Amino acid sequence: TSFVDPGSTLLRSSHPPSPSLFTYLVCPLDVLRHCRSLPLLSFLTARLLSFGRSSWELPELREGRVKAISDSDGVSYPWYGNTTETVTLSGPTSKPSRLTVSMNDNFYPSVTWAVPISNSNMPMLTHITRDQSFITWLVALNADTKERIVLQTVRWRMRVDIEVDPSMPLCSRAKLMGRPHQEQPHILSNNEPMPPNALGRPNANDAQVLMWRPRRGQPLVVIPPK
Repeated sequence: TSFVDPGSTLLRSSHPPSPSLFTYLVCPLDVLRHCRSLPLLSFLTARLLSFGRSSWELPELREGRVKAISDSDGVSYPWYGNTTETVTLSGPTSKPSRLTVSMNDNFYPSVTWAVPISNSNMPMLTHITRDQSFITWLVALNADTKERIVLQTVRWRMRVDIEVDPSMPLCSRAKLMGRPHQEQPHILSNNEPMPPNALGRPNANDAQVLMWRPRRGQPLVVIPPK
């Protein structure tokens, strides 16, 4: 994890990517694709001195109304993307085919130094926590019948703990606490079913909201869902 101070209003952190690569030997299957959803433990939370905390949240997950939300690119539902993430096999074929699909997820979150509902740019940020888990399904899709076969299920988790001293100059305020390395993605021995609501809209970027939870008073929605 590294830090970039792009200006007086934001702290941006860069984390190692979470790649997945599969090579499959298949016979009469039509398509291999990555289908990714986002089951959330807790999203990105920032504490600002004693005033309160801000957080990016997914209300449906937070309230337990759904088990997962799509992390699609917003176009290729239900797939994560439509470049290296997908391979099309046209049949019938006379011999086995070797297909490779891959995905690469990167984390570049940004957090404001100041209280998000304030007109002041005074740095108040003191702490950032992130605890986020993901599931990727490798799926074979029959383009004619729309039958889906789950071939592999992959889980991984991103946990970050950052301590911030707002009194320090830019480029020297943030310090990574806790784990220096993230857990690696792992393939489950038993496939998990895909929640139906994770196969379509909205995706995580459109469903998330920025909340401000003051130490005293009612929570406020700073940025509503799209």
